[in-house]
Amino acid sequence: MPHPDPSRRRALRGLLAAPAWAGVVLGALGAGCANPSAVPAPTGAEPLRSPSLRVGDRWRYRLTNLYNGGTVGETAVEVIAVSPEIRLRVDPGQGQAVLEERYADAWTVIAETLYDAPMVFDTPMPVVPPGARTGQFLASRTRYRSEYWSQPLDWAQRLRVLGWERVAVPAGTFDALRIEKVIDFRHPDFFRYLPERVDTLWYAPEVGRWVQREWTGTYMPGSPTGRMGRAREERTRWALTGWQPAPR
Repeated sequence: MPHPDPSRRRALRGLLAAPAWAGVVLGALGAGCANPSAVPAPTGAEPLRSPSLRVGDRWRYRLTNLYNGGTVGETAVEVIAVSPEIRLRVDPGQGQAVLEERYADAWTVIAETLYDAPMVFDTPMPVVPPGARTGQFLASRTRYRSEYWSQPLDWAQRLRVLGWERVAVPAGTFDALRIEKVIDFRHPDFFRYLPERVDTLWYAPEVGRWVQREWTGTYMPGSPTGRMGRAREERTRWALTGWQPAPR
């Protein structure tokens, strides 16, 4: 099968800055992201309530390469529909390909664009467990399709709610619920054997979405025997730089 075009992959990851918005809530864009620290659950925060999203809700994220600390770019996300599915417009900016994410509800994704290639799941997959609370565990399994490979590929994920942390991002400091997802799947590049991916997000109720998210992974290159050791996928952090709720 053909390998993904590197230029296409760069476009998919949102390499260029998003346009400025009037009235957007912004923090100090030059600030780095401090290491999160554990905090007690805010009063009334658990079980976590699903956000009420509206058309026009917007968020903006800075992407960072965690291997070298370099800024990859910025991506804008906007709610463009809430029924019968929630649909999000994902814009890398400056003429790059605009993508679309689809959700069955605010926390259950149908079409995902975060990783190295867009994918569509046969069964919607939870990003945040329903009624999330510290210590919760949820295992889910389905198949997905990639734009690089039309046949269904296996996907199995294990979500664990690790607890509340105070996290600083360019848009400010938030008390957020940390949720870790460990994924075993089949990659559309069949020369990547036994891939495993780790996706961690920090969900802040006041923002109605995650304020920070990091993903990376490893795989056996060329052979399942492990003779060459495990190779690494990219390691990317998304950090909120601003958000603007639609008028309520």
